[in-house]
Amino acid sequence: MSHTEVIDAHAHVVPLPLLRELSEARRSDQGWVVSMPGTGDTRPIGARMIEPGLRRAWLAEHGIARQVLSPWMDIQTDGTRDWVLRLNDAMCAAAAELDTVALASVDTADGDQAASDLEKAWAQPELAGLVLNTNPAGKPLHDPSLAPLWTLAEEQRIPVVLHPPTCGPSDALPTLGSMGNVHGRLVDNTLAITELILHGLLDRHPRLQLLLVHGGGFLPYQAGRLDGGYRTKEAFAVELERGKPSAYLPDLYYDTVALSAPAISFLAGIAGPGHVLLGSDYPFALGDPQPVRTIEETGLEPAPILHDTAAAMFWRNS
Repeated sequence: MSHTEVIDAHAHVVPLPLLRELSEARRSDQGWVVSMPGTGDTRPIGARMIEPGLRRAWLAEHGIARQVLSPWMDIQTDGTRDWVLRLNDAMCAAAAELDTVALASVDTADGDQAASDLEKAWAQPELAGLVLNTNPAGKPLHDPSLAPLWTLAEEQRIPVVLHPPTCGPSDALPTLGSMGNVHGRLVDNTLAITELILHGLLDRHPRLQLLLVHGGGFLPYQAGRLDGGYRTKEAFAVELERGKPSAYLPDLYYDTVALSAPAISFLAGIAGPGHVLLGSDYPFALGDPQPVRTIEETGLEPAPILHDTAAAMFWRNS
């Protein structure tokens, strides 16, 4: 891979061949709809999510060479292992068609089985990491039963992307209204990584490569308040080896879907430019419509953010 290639580390896809072969999928006036196990019909799936030609045109227009493909979270469901394995096969095919890599999914109902399935996925060259729902059904991500999954990810240096679902804990906020996608997903991001830190996951697995989407939610910008809560025991689960939650923020990776140059510069100040990766959140309208330009406006050294870190994380032979 050329060092000049810009990589988009946060982009979603629903493989079109998967839709065509699914008895659970049907066309509607607004796009494809899939009847998901346990959750019912998805929102309509638009053409930009599924059509490779539209994706290639957008990438060329914005000077982006490749995307790390993540499944649309609406079609990633917990508690149905057969579905997840089918989805991983489809993601492999989508990555091969677009000459890139994709993220695997696992069913977190059984930690040992999830680790075994991740190990098999990692053996496929098209699958270059794992995407985890920040609010999986039945148990939190710090649950002890998931230790085998985290251990494998750490030992094999498998990147793990933490992504909130469409319906997360923030949906319980009575005044959120139509702002679920504006602020709700950021609340869900913040809660998830806060819980992982407070429950000592990063002490037990210090070499994990965790990528937080949407710029890490609100946590990086309010880490001092979390430190205060840890000190007063209002935000506390176990004694942390580093003494305060904010001490773990430099170890994490963040995408640039904070959507502004000052916010991205702030993240680079916390973790260094080498821990910040360009992300567009394609094909969503609330993503960054000009992600490369946003990086250029920061004045930071662009190479780590545009290419170097993503290449090292997701392309094993780079």
